[in-house]
Amino acid sequence: MKRKILSINGNSPMNFLLQTVLSAKYEFIPVSDVFSGMEELKKDGDIELVLIDVDYATQENWDFIQHISSSVIYQKPVIVLASERNRRFDKKVAEEKVYESVMKPFSPLDLVRSIDKLMYATKATIN
Repeated sequence: MKRKILSINGNSPMNFLLQTVLSAKYEFIPVSDVFSGMEELKKDGDIELVLIDVDYATQENWDFIQHISSSVIYQKPVIVLASERNRRFDKKVAEEKVYESVMKPFSPLDLVRSIDKLMYATKATIN
């Protein structure tokens, strides 16, 4: 059974790119906003990772990240995609305990390696 990744991205072409790259190894669940993302998390407890693009609906996305990072029920590792890095961004990433931040444009292969590293580390700690 493939491990599940939830992608929250308001940019449909980016979700398509991520799905193309990740669907060979993982079950990829794309949604366009945090409200749909929360519904998926409620519905499917087997989601192991959240990819979220903070360039769209920025405040709602950070609120979502804060919610799942502080929740006992929905706590999942988060990888943030963004097009701009600054002190405020770095502070938010540190505060919310984001697993990794990936700056756009990025290498899809590097992203897959980061996800593999996280997923296999998570699996090793569970077993």
